Amino acid sequence: MKYIVIFIMLFAAWNLMADVPEYYPLTTIAEDFGANWCTGCQQVFLGLDAAHAQTHFGEFISARLYTESGMLTNQDVLDRFDHYQVFGIPTVIFNGKTYLEGNIDDVASGAPIMEALAPYRFAASPLKMKVTSFNANSGLMHGTAQIVTPGFVLNDAQLFVYLVEDDVTDQDTHVTRQIFSETISLDAGELNFTAQFEIRDYFDNDKLWAAAFIQTENNTILQTAHSLPLPETHIRAAMDWSTEIVEDPAVSNYLSQPFWIFNLGMGSEFNTRIEVDDAPDDWYFNYCDEEGNCFPGGFAMPHVIPPNTAKAFHLNLMVYSSGIGKFRYVINSPALGDYSIPFEYRTSDMVSADDALAPQVSLSLHPNHPNPFKHSTTLRLSSDKPLAHAIIDIYNLKGQKVDSITLDSVKSGNNDLVWNADSSLPSGVYLQKLRGSDVPPQRMLLLK
Repeated sequence: MKYIVIFIMLFAAWNLMADVPEYYPLTTIAEDFGANWCTGCQQVFLGLDAAHAQTHFGEFISARLYTESGMLTNQDVLDRFDHYQVFGIPTVIFNGKTYLEGNIDDVASGAPIMEALAPYRFAASPLKMKVTSFNANSGLMHGTAQIVTPGFVLNDAQLFVYLVEDDVTDQDTHVTRQIFSETISLDAGELNFTAQFEIRDYFDNDKLWAAAFIQTENNTILQTAHSLPLPETHIRAAMDWSTEIVEDPAVSNYLSQPFWIFNLGMGSEFNTRIEVDDAPDDWYFNYCDEEGNCFPGGFAMPHVIPPNTAKAFHLNLMVYSSGIGKFRYVINSPALGDYSIPFEYRTSDMVSADDALAPQVSLSLHPNHPNPFKHSTTLRLSSDKPLAHAIIDIYNLKGQKVDSITLDSVKSGNNDLVWNADSSLPSGVYLQKLRGSDVPPQRMLLLK
């Protein structure tokens, strides 16, 4: 693969530059809803462990919330089940928005977990949060939250603080013991918050930790902080644009918006380079910094990023044909090893209608009719674009899945399908839920 340095830049391009980042790296939290008797949940536990082995606590944490599991269950946790309207287990929710539900193929390997985590690993947050102190013996935690994005305002958001215990049993870890919550608003300055937990005599205080996050009305978790240990060499990357880039084929010189490298740990000397995994031969991969220096992607170049500072870079690509390029921006030091940010650049003529980079489909579930019903009822799914298929799961109020309906070839507009309730199902309330989506479920009343 060829690399060249681009020394001549359009003047307008440099208007993209910024002296300081107006966001902060997002720490992702996965809320893992399950039970200690659930076989599928055990597979998810293994998958989360595999994902933790590939990340560190600055990037990703998880907390388990147990139902019907004796002393592992508490009312605070059951309230979170109700909040998300979780009716079936296992269910894992990332940052309040991305759902993994049911028995997922190969989940124990961690691959589906890492796939769900991928959109958040280099995401930007308008908030900076920190757990400033946590006393496991008294249960007292202090923390701060600060808006770093100019003009961003928080109104009536929810601050949640989880008290979590590790290694409760050989199989049950990251167990959510108690949950503190309060409504907050913030438009400037720094918010100081405190949570007081009740430490029970059956807790192992040495294995307790706290996690705090801020969640908006639409369930988006904006930022997470915790009391877990962070790596001594701690590099994070963040950007407020997608690492999956689509551009018109006519664009031959692409200069990206800035992406920021945050040094949140020790050390200050790092090397950077671009590793190209696959791309057309007439594409050239380089990058520039905020000072106007441009570098050949194929060579390791030294940079100084002092602790608790950030440095911005821009991708600088020359694209002379249609195609798809997959490459990684790599930061390296002896203590860090390789920290890689994967990018994909493709020309727009290489995006098909069913491609993951195509515009996302908006789906909604409507009330069934008739409702109540005796034997069968019609469900309606609306979509703003055609879709290969969709699955609607039916749950009883105990959270048990009683049926699933697959709709092939979803069309744009309304899609009707009939659910014939099995004759063995008793009268009562059932819920229809769109699999893999945070679309609110709809209630149905079966009366025999």
